[in-house]
Amino acid sequence: MINGTSGEMWPPFMTPSSSLEFYSPDACRSMKLVYEQSGVFKGVPTYRFVAPKTLFANGTDYPPNEGFCPCRESGIQNVSTCRMNAPVFISHPHFYNADPVLVEAVDGLHPNKEQHGLFLDVHPVTGIPMNCSIKLQLSLYIKKVSGISQTGKIKPVVLPILWFAESGAIEGSVLKQFYTNLVLIPSVLEYMQYICIGLGVVLIVAASVLEVKRQRNTREKSPREPDPQTEPPQSSETTPLL
Repeated sequence: MINGTSGEMWPPFMTPSSSLEFYSPDACRSMKLVYEQSGVFKGVPTYRFVAPKTLFANGTDYPPNEGFCPCRESGIQNVSTCRMNAPVFISHPHFYNADPVLVEAVDGLHPNKEQHGLFLDVHPVTGIPMNCSIKLQLSLYIKKVSGISQTGKIKPVVLPILWFAESGAIEGSVLKQFYTNLVLIPSVLEYMQYICIGLGVVLIVAASVLEVKRQRNTREKSPREPDPQTEPPQSSETTPLL
């Protein structure tokens, strides 16, 4: 089954629980990458997705990969069915994340994550890849062949033939426009909303203070009402009897 995209972009609004699926013609299958960490690529926030250790695991270690067998050691995938039945296997370079038996069988292999791991740095809001490095290795299964004397002393081995890297990154005017429209302007707008809220609070407080002062001044300027206790006695309208 073919799952995922062609590897150019993915659904937007990603979360750390998201995963990336894309179809790889080199591996003759869909590949799934998992979230590793957050980062920044030239000012643009990114999520880094890497290949899990189960990507090329055999069916014994990872049952969902049983469909890609016949399998050998874990860490290499049999792609003979899409390579004209040639005994070809695909893996990470230098058998990175593979069974140590494969590494020990060939001299000169030194697998490490920095040089042989693959990754995709994706902008989580848009789903657009900002930086990527896809590295794969092709190996040939070699064994003794009856009737060919040159193979008489060969022990069965998965021998690396070549490994290649496909990498790319957004740069130049496209990166500048991307940063301006999707990072700089949203950041300015986010700060502006807090500035507007702060100015609104200041204006409300200032208006309240002015209103209190106005009411106080109004009370001070208005004539005071006479005190009933200090009022002079009123003259009686009746004449007292002599």
